[in-house]
Amino acid sequence: MNPRRFVVPGAAGTVGRIVVRDLLASHPRNRVVCADIDEGRVRAFASGLGSRRVSAVKADVTVPARLARVLRGNSVVINCTQHTHNLAVMHAALEARLHYVDLGGLFTWTRRQLRMGEAFEHAGLTAILGMGCAPGITNVLSRLAVERLGLVERLEIKVASADRNLAGDAFVFAYSPRTVVDELTLRPWVFARGRFRAVAPRSGWELVGFPPPIGRQWVVRTRHSEVATLPVTFKGAGLQMCDFKVGFDRGFVRNVMRRLRDGQTPGQLAQIGRRTSAPDDDEISRVVATGPKENGTRRVVTIDCFARARPDWHASAGDLDTGVPASIVAQMIATGAIAMRGVMAPEVAVPVTPFLAELATRGLRIVVSDLP
Repeated sequence: MNPRRFVVPGAAGTVGRIVVRDLLASHPRNRVVCADIDEGRVRAFASGLGSRRVSAVKADVTVPARLARVLRGNSVVINCTQHTHNLAVMHAALEARLHYVDLGGLFTWTRRQLRMGEAFEHAGLTAILGMGCAPGITNVLSRLAVERLGLVERLEIKVASADRNLAGDAFVFAYSPRTVVDELTLRPWVFARGRFRAVAPRSGWELVGFPPPIGRQWVVRTRHSEVATLPVTFKGAGLQMCDFKVGFDRGFVRNVMRRLRDGQTPGQLAQIGRRTSAPDDDEISRVVATGPKENGTRRVVTIDCFARARPDWHASAGDLDTGVPASIVAQMIATGAIAMRGVMAPEVAVPVTPFLAELATRGLRIVVSDLP
């Protein structure tokens, strides 16, 4: 098996395209199979890359046995399909004997996927769940924050972006409309006072001051995968509270909910809320870690990851900081830089310093602030 051969289900999608481009740009020996249910679209994308190292194939991720035949002969599958397909792609990867990376499972799917740990470990395979931006970068930054503090009581994750080509009241989805709808309508999970509990959708609005060029933005609690794993991983470090909030314009959220009440489907919303202008945005993914009191004072570590749109790849900041980490980690698995076996969260398996160094080569900047 060629250790540098990757297969990307969902390659014709927004993030899948970035994963493929980064794999091709990272190393001249990387080979990529672009897989997608839309054969015409994925073949056009692969052909447009103008590389002999990329090929395209039709793949239906809803039929694991058939998908396994597409996956065989590769080293790592990077699943860029909707999170509801994660388990099916994992089963196909297990059958085809491939390592596995995905972009996240909105808490519930992640929990289900973790139950496959014994099967992957027995097969000598690695599966890393939620290796995009959030989850993904935010998990690794959480590991860094805990390492700096030693003990940690609170982990708060907040993500926000700003686009110079969009008006403040524009009805445009920054990422998958189906995922946005799930995040806004499903009950988020939080970890508070050492226990998991579900809270009301769209709760916990907070006005946060991010560094330039983002500035002050409203963020709101949504269901996310980080909360499923960080409290378990860092239980021994004293973690008592963990939650996730993402930046949405409040008018945009009201608009989405009104349209859903009027009977519009996520597919219809995707057509209405499609971006027509080129992305010109920045995104900040933030982890705030709070340690226990020492001599009456709490130490707080804030870590920000700055991402910028990449016009030559037609990638928004959010596309870039979601696709690039998955590519980096898949390559770490393929080359043996990540050798742990089983099903794991990013904060468990991904080596912090080499990963952040790889982000830096792609223009993603990390800033750490310690108080006091």
